[in-house]
Order: sequence, then C-alpha cells, then structure tokens
Amino acid sequence: MEKKWCLLKVSDGQRGANGKKKVYEITVSGNSVTTVWGMAEKSSRQSQVQYAYSENGAMQMAKEKLWEKLAKGYKLAYEV
Repeated sequence: MEKKWCLLKVSDGQRGANGKKKVYEITVSGNSVTTVWGMAEKSSRQSQVQYAYSENGAMQMAKEKLWEKLAKGYKLAYEV
C-alpha cells in the first residue's frame, strides 16, 4: 500500500526566504517513510527515508510527521 501527502507553506521570513513557498511531501510505501522538502521554486530538494517494523508503524510515523507540519502552519495541498 502506498500513501502520499503534499503540504505547502509560505515562508515566514526566517533565513531570508520571506514569501517563498515551501513544500513538504510524505510518502509511505510498505514499511518505509520518505520525506522530501525544500522550496517549491527550486527543483533540488532534500530527502530522508526512515523504516518502521511494519506497515502500520510506518503509517503511524507518517501521520505524526503530517500532524507536526500542520501544527507548524503547513496546508494540505493533496493526498493520494
């Protein structure tokens, strides 16, 4: 099972990126959680892959990241 969330936020001005759009993607595939983040205006982004013991554990890990980003002001762009 694969699940993906894409979140967007307009930068609040920290580190000189005021007004730039930030993107944060969370993808769950099996027991892995891949996060990709960076500025929407740039093609290069950072990424990280984490592994859980099970698919359910990976889904829980992804939902915690999702809730954390929503709490920081990100808006859900889409979910598939």
